[in-house]
Amino acid sequence: MLRLVVAVLMLVSIGAILASSGRSSAPAPIQHTCGLTDRQFLENYRVQMAQVGMYGDDYLAGAAKPQDVIAAAREAARVVRTSAPFDPSLMIVRQYAPAMFLEYGRAVKARAAGKNASRAMYRSYSISAQVNEVLRAAQPGLTAAGCDVAGLL
Repeated sequence: MLRLVVAVLMLVSIGAILASSGRSSAPAPIQHTCGLTDRQFLENYRVQMAQVGMYGDDYLAGAAKPQDVIAAAREAARVVRTSAPFDPSLMIVRQYAPAMFLEYGRAVKARAAGKNASRAMYRSYSISAQVNEVLRAAQPGLTAAGCDVAGLL
């Protein structure tokens, strides 16, 4: 039994050493860009956020149907997904934003059906918080490169 314990500890130690070898102590700094496609992505994202927000507010006020909000969320996800930013941080936003919009649409759909919308809304807000953190961390670099993301924070 003692031999088995020693062998397992040796394997774990060797695995830890191999896993940590070859890694530098600090990651390379992100090189932000602000090309035409980056600006277009930011504008598309800004417009889609405003549109989904507007439909969501109208729905809560009783002036829009749930199908309108769901359609706006799906369209927002499609528009953001088909954009092609080059900036690494904006590529992360592009990866997560469609899920954020679609989860919001699921929450509205659940609420309209009289079901509990809290899980989908929680996921939407959680993804939104992650996207916000990525943009907040990238803001100085993007601003220096010529892209203003302050309106999205």
